[in-house]
Amino acid sequence: MTMKTSTEESTRLLAAVLQQQLREVGIALDIRTFESATFLADVTSGAFQFYSLRWIGGNEDPDIFDTVFHSINIPPKGRNRGFYSNPRVDILIDQARRESDQNVRKRLYAELQERLAQDVPYVNLWYFDNVLVHTKRVRRITLNPSGNYNFLKMAEISSQ
Repeated sequence: MTMKTSTEESTRLLAAVLQQQLREVGIALDIRTFESATFLADVTSGAFQFYSLRWIGGNEDPDIFDTVFHSINIPPKGRNRGFYSNPRVDILIDQARRESDQNVRKRLYAELQERLAQDVPYVNLWYFDNVLVHTKRVRRITLNPSGNYNFLKMAEISSQ
């Protein structure tokens, strides 16, 4: 099996760990490292067997399910990079996106998550913890649970 990865250190280290763990169960993993533009172009077009990326800001709204799992978003049109297709999942996503009643949306997304848990279109290995360390001079910053860096827009540095 071949894993494409970027030159980013944490991604290369992950690939090496996966290679070692897979070797222990008899699976050979060939790691191919590419500069970011080439790596993302291959992933975006679906030219891979195995890769690793992380989502930043994908947990703020369930609309991310459309981006990642709806069959209309299979590359090159979208980010359903695993080429996942399930007609019931498409219907649930479409219904939930049109629904304004939050209780109905909640039920639709709950069923959608159950379907995805059964199908396992991809596996989340972990979520990074964001930790913020700063001096007292830096004010008005609060980490966003999504992991994005929007909190920097509000940051202020005092002269004292």
